[in-house]
Amino acid sequence: MKALRWYGKKDLRYEDIPEPFPGPGQVKAKISFAGICGTDLREYDDGPRVISIDKVPLTIGHEFAGKVVDVGEGVIEFKVGDRVTGLCYWACGKCYFCKKAMFNLCTNKGLIGASSDGCMAEYLVAPAYSFQKLPDSVTDEIGALVEPLSVGIRAVCRGKVGLGDTVAIVGDGPIGLCTLLAAKAAGASKVYVVIKHKSRGIVAATMGANAVINSKNEDPVGLIKNFTGELGVDVSIDCVGNPSTLQLSVELARSGGTTVIVGVSYNPSSFYFSSLMINEKILVGSATYVGEPAMVVALLADKRINPACLITSKIPLKDAVEKGFKSLLQNKEDNIKVLLQIS
Repeated sequence: MKALRWYGKKDLRYEDIPEPFPGPGQVKAKISFAGICGTDLREYDDGPRVISIDKVPLTIGHEFAGKVVDVGEGVIEFKVGDRVTGLCYWACGKCYFCKKAMFNLCTNKGLIGASSDGCMAEYLVAPAYSFQKLPDSVTDEIGALVEPLSVGIRAVCRGKVGLGDTVAIVGDGPIGLCTLLAAKAAGASKVYVVIKHKSRGIVAATMGANAVINSKNEDPVGLIKNFTGELGVDVSIDCVGNPSTLQLSVELARSGGTTVIVGVSYNPSSFYFSSLMINEKILVGSATYVGEPAMVVALLADKRINPACLITSKIPLKDAVEKGFKSLLQNKEDNIKVLLQIS
């Protein structure tokens, strides 16, 4: 089968590899669409960050939609023909965290496309529990967005966003925009988005942002205070992971408010902790998801969220490097989510 394989920094190869077959408890899916994630971009541009070197060469990717074509021994929850999407990780089911249903914190967790072959291939084999069924009302293209949408839903849940709350989202990438949809679905009365790319700000406004603030030439803290009667927002969410955005995100929250960190940072940063202590603010982390994919599918099925405008292009898998990875890195104004069309 054809697959996109990571060999090293800026070394992705479209090549033939043996077709996988499911073992006990596993499902084999024929992939129709795979999304290029920010993690995939970092692994290509500056990796390895999370990829297990001892598994290289490795098929990358963890955002997908497809159809079940085979199941392993013991699998009863899926059958051939089921349309599916899936999770980005495998969990052991035995460690302290798994026993408490905190599977995203599993001590022995594996990452699809980083520690095992991922979805940028004609077929994917993974544990049955890592798949989620798609109803007929959700297309494969939209189904491929369930994974990043789940990250956004998790962040909003971790921040306990409720009816009438005000929310500020720092970041205009796919996760930031998915979090915008999640906050609106949770009943937030006002959602403000801090951006760096004008075109993505236009998309954010289309998706329901009450105000878009360009951090290149505007003061996010001053404007948010103006919008909220000098209070700040109830919940701020950092979807960037840059050392500078953590402090900004905390400053956007009101006294007693909550800041959620969902953006991934690989570098240490300084932080003024007195800004938390003096104002009794709450700082929480949000790592991937647990049961959120099922929530996302339900929200998509009844049209409470619509992420279609995030998809800026669909390209063949063979063109992934030139028209996908390089294009996303070089032109963030015109690209948000690129889907690789595989079958």
